Amino acid sequence: MNNLPEVPGLESARVLVVDDNRVNRHLLQALLERGGVTRIEMAEDGNDALARLDAFRPDLILLDLMMPNLDGFEMCRRLRAIPAWKDLPVLVQSSLNRAEDRAKAFAAGATDYVTKPINAVELLARVRIHLQNRALLHDLQCFRERTESELSLARKMQERLMPSPERLAEVEAAAAVGIAAHFAPSSELGGDFWDLRHDTVEPRQGQGQGQGQEQGRTMLYMVDFSGHGVGAALNTFRLHAICQQMDVSGLTPAEFLSTVNRRLCALLPNGQFATMLAGVVEPAENRFVYASAGSTRPMVWAPGDAAPLLGDSAGLPLGLLASAEYEERSLPLPPGGRLFLYSDGAIEIPVGGDVLDEPGLAALVAERMGETDGGRFLDGLLERLRAVGPIDDDLTALLLTRKG
Repeated sequence: MNNLPEVPGLESARVLVVDDNRVNRHLLQALLERGGVTRIEMAEDGNDALARLDAFRPDLILLDLMMPNLDGFEMCRRLRAIPAWKDLPVLVQSSLNRAEDRAKAFAAGATDYVTKPINAVELLARVRIHLQNRALLHDLQCFRERTESELSLARKMQERLMPSPERLAEVEAAAAVGIAAHFAPSSELGGDFWDLRHDTVEPRQGQGQGQGQEQGRTMLYMVDFSGHGVGAALNTFRLHAICQQMDVSGLTPAEFLSTVNRRLCALLPNGQFATMLAGVVEPAENRFVYASAGSTRPMVWAPGDAAPLLGDSAGLPLGLLASAEYEERSLPLPPGGRLFLYSDGAIEIPVGGDVLDEPGLAALVAERMGETDGGRFLDGLLERLRAVGPIDDDLTALLLTRKG
């Protein structure tokens, strides 16, 4: 036994020996102690063992099969029916050596099997392996729980980057625009992000509004970073910091995209990029003025329309070329009109050998254009999308409604 490798932490392991023969119990205890296991509890049969579980909390059970009152087979079955002990290693030591007996023991829930007479070296080697595996599994479970907790916290932080219901209510009161939103990452974290600003600005000369005339202006932007998970989520935090530091008052959507792009190019790792749409609701002109960096095509419609109007979304994604310039476009948005923005998770749903694409999404939108409540509109549309196929990407959807 001296040639067995040392197992760190073996002295703290708990082993429950279950055998109706007192001599066998003490023999197994002596073998375990010589092998470095000192925390040992003994039980006379299956009932006695089950009664000791919660108080002793073993890391391994050494189990005899042929016992009075409750044998090892039935004890194993009852043990595995208890969720807290479904992964506890059970090492059977028995004089039954037929293949049928082994199969019956494994079917009842045994982890391993050695036959009597016991070979001390073999028994201790198997005990050590199972205790090692138990310790590794425990460490893995602790790591997973810690990781899940940290990811949950990170997701809550990411969700707080998006406008709160209170902020949306303030914008609705100030700008007469209502916004319903849906945000769902494909994993714990995602690369989608959206935000809005409402400012009272004095447009500069040449921006298409009367010089010196103040206008309320709502700027809305949506971003979809390449990739998924933690890396993509970190980029949403980078972008949020950039946008919070910027004075966007007076910037056109194209100027806004150009500024964000230059700053992102200096921050994003090579090979990473983002698509983005930024636009401004111009109430005096009844239009939505926007610029696109390779985003999805925005959709608008007015009361009574039969189908949405799709905008153009051509433009170089952010983070690829610092000198990129962006084109300004506009779509009609009269009082009562609606604007629908979405990330590409909504159009990349598999349909046969292809994907849903933007015209396919527009057809689904057209089915629900009569729904007046923005939240119900999005809920119904998302239910329809899930019926089309699996959504494997982050999915963000916004519905803006001009109130008057």
